Amino acid sequence: MSQFRGLYLSLEEGITLTGVGLYAEPQSGAFIAPGDPRARWDDPGYGNPGEDQFGAMGYGEVNGRRGFVFHDACWSLVKQAYHPAPVPHERLFEVLDSLPIVMAGDSIDWGHDYGGLAILQDGTDYFPWEYLRFSDRQFRDGLSNIPYSANPLAISEVEEILAEAAQSPPSCSLRLSTAGRDPFNKLPEELCYIIAAHLPTSDVLNARRVSRSFWRTFDSQSFWASRFRGKSAGRSWLFEATRELENAGGIGHRDWRWLYRRTSDARLGRAARNRKRVWGLICHVVDILDLCWNELPSELPLPWRSPPSVSEEPTPAPSWVLVAGSIRGWGQDFSLLQKGCARLKIQRVAFSADGISRVAASTVRLGSSLYIAGLSLTATSGEVLTLGYRGGGSERSIHLPKPAITGFNVAVGLGGIHALQCISGTGADRQLSPWLGCPDDAPKTERLSGATTSGLSMVLEFGFDGLRMVSLAARQPTLPADHSLRCSAIWYPDVPNAKLNLNEGFLVAPQAYTSGYGPLFWTSFGGPGGVYLASLIKISVIGVIDRIDFTFNNEEVPAECRSFGRIGDRVDNEGDDSDEVVEFPIDGPGGEIVDRVELHQELFLEDSNAAGFLCREGLLAWFKMYTNRGRTCEVGRRSESHNRRVVRKAISAPLITGFYGAQYRYLGSGITLLGVITEPLLGTKD
Repeated sequence: MSQFRGLYLSLEEGITLTGVGLYAEPQSGAFIAPGDPRARWDDPGYGNPGEDQFGAMGYGEVNGRRGFVFHDACWSLVKQAYHPAPVPHERLFEVLDSLPIVMAGDSIDWGHDYGGLAILQDGTDYFPWEYLRFSDRQFRDGLSNIPYSANPLAISEVEEILAEAAQSPPSCSLRLSTAGRDPFNKLPEELCYIIAAHLPTSDVLNARRVSRSFWRTFDSQSFWASRFRGKSAGRSWLFEATRELENAGGIGHRDWRWLYRRTSDARLGRAARNRKRVWGLICHVVDILDLCWNELPSELPLPWRSPPSVSEEPTPAPSWVLVAGSIRGWGQDFSLLQKGCARLKIQRVAFSADGISRVAASTVRLGSSLYIAGLSLTATSGEVLTLGYRGGGSERSIHLPKPAITGFNVAVGLGGIHALQCISGTGADRQLSPWLGCPDDAPKTERLSGATTSGLSMVLEFGFDGLRMVSLAARQPTLPADHSLRCSAIWYPDVPNAKLNLNEGFLVAPQAYTSGYGPLFWTSFGGPGGVYLASLIKISVIGVIDRIDFTFNNEEVPAECRSFGRIGDRVDNEGDDSDEVVEFPIDGPGGEIVDRVELHQELFLEDSNAAGFLCREGLLAWFKMYTNRGRTCEVGRRSESHNRRVVRKAISAPLITGFYGAQYRYLGSGITLLGVITEPLLGTKD
């Protein structure tokens, strides 16, 4: 598995597929392969010349070339997935160039665990924006006895399977349910076969239990052959079985039912199981590559208008309010966030906000995450404008009510836009549409809730990478009237409701979170109006302010109220405080509450050569809680350093019900920002 092919980009050669190279010196990071895709590293006379070297994966350009590498065996399977058409090299490079490189720069983050080869942590220990969720899986006995190291071409094993003589299937008895009427009895048997061919095998076998119309499906060779045909078929990885039928048609003379049983997981060897795994990953890539880009015409038809380009903007230029993922190349300042996407394409459109009757969104799945790939806007006149990508995946549309569309709520992750919610009308007429896309477990923002300019005109800019929408911006003559943290920040899991006081003055640099991508998370441990405070019996601070847990004597307190922050995997170093737990008992049933919080935020000095965010926002170093009984608990370190300054903050309130903050795993830091949520006492005004 040390033989590879490269797909690289250079100014002189464009996008090039290399021949087969040999990765013999992994420590050097050198990738050398012949430029002719028909050539190999072991061809007579080829000496792996340095001029054929190119930079790949996490390495920079070499010889003016940068790109990506594939195991040669995996590339052979990619070609089979596209057979008889060629692999679209340019489209593949565009998608690869949109994805982050992880695991020490040698793997692409497709949002999945590579079929079990890597570890993708769940949301219990990590936030969705933390890149450390993705890591290598360690195998106690190495790779020798597991499928991942076997050649996925599995040529000898496949040949052996196809050469085996079919055996008689085991006898089968089935008890049919006769309750109720069977609507399939009215259908011809041939039509039931066609229906079965488009269903998963498990669904067909279940259908046989309730309908006699599907009983004979079990003995239909056409049905079992359909399990092997088509990219989405469960046994499509055994493409050699159906390749012989491409010209002749039909199902041939093979016993497809026996072959289906022979290729079950329990009967496959290491190489065939690895082929099945890799083939499933390749099919996922092919689905993404099948997305079609919708190019806008140079002059948009009415009622759409083409807004001025950046160079044509008036002076002073109007402001743009932007929501975007963590885009590569934006901001040269080092960040705690992984760059999750790239902005490769831009589309701009202007229209009257009261002239839109319907909005539709196409989506694309990347691993376990769903993103918006493109949008379709339908005018009241019936004209449709399609932006971004469109494919064979799911699409959902919503009808907008009569009030004009005024803005959007956005669910946005590291990799781009997960979902949009349209806002129509204002004041008492304000209406929220259902979400387009999937907002689940994604940070959300109301930054674009007012996206119209004067006269109900809307000017939008959409940014895309090679597969999804990564940014959405609205042009406005002035900054939005509500530039508060609640409206402008990106929040997880949802935007805090307006009844909660966020006390922005308690933060060192609240403006740092009202633009760009820097999610804040929050927890209301006290519940609405402090309803759970009477059940609070202990506050525990874990690690170096990695997480704060709240213990209640009431099992009905929701799980989301019981913890603030997430820990993830930590490297235990001798003498550190990563496992320290500070416990602070609270007599909530007796009326004791936290009514004051103090903290020290450490900011690095400008001349300390520290990253810019450490100078602007700093790190939470220490905080102290007070109760209404005069008891205190302090955690963290009040350190003094010549290259840092300490900003001290304090807040007192009769009803502290929650915390909000930021947490980006880096250099052992836990919660980097702490804000305090308060609510008015019952019977008092806000």
